[in-house]
Amino acid sequence: MATDFNPYAPPRAAVERETPHDCWREGKLLVMRVGSALPHRCVKCNQPAIEPIKTRKVYWHHPAWYILFFLSIPIYVIAVLIARKKAQVAPGLCAMHQRRRRVFLAIGWGGFVLGLALLFIGIAENETAWSLIGIAAFLLSLIAGIVGARIVFPARITQAQVRLRGCGKDFLDSLPQQDF
Repeated sequence: MATDFNPYAPPRAAVERETPHDCWREGKLLVMRVGSALPHRCVKCNQPAIEPIKTRKVYWHHPAWYILFFLSIPIYVIAVLIARKKAQVAPGLCAMHQRRRRVFLAIGWGGFVLGLALLFIGIAENETAWSLIGIAAFLLSLIAGIVGARIVFPARITQAQVRLRGCGKDFLDSLPQQDF
């Protein structure tokens, strides 16, 4: 009776081949595989990130869908809600960038409330100037809050990869470069 067992053969072990990195950079873009994790460093300055790192959903749709915005806003919204792609990412932030984000969130929400209050005061007092200042404060604080508080934002999402913008140069320099 023959057996496959050879007492003099080297042991058989699962050998792990070097796997490709789960995230890398392509120019100014951070590219990661869907479902993979980012390094636990600040995506802005590459310092150690404050734990716990919050997972966030990012959404992306092809820019051609913006044509519908000029035709009909409700049709655009419905089409984008159907066509958008989403991914979950967990970008880390250091204490300084987390504080900066909170300041911009406060500016956004504070200006939003102040702008609405000035708008309603202008309407109640029949003062056009206060209404216009309220609208301007509302819009400017909304834009400042959205742009200043965002961490990373998608440049493209496919079934296999997520491409993100908004990472700092130091963080991107710490990642391997892959040009295809």
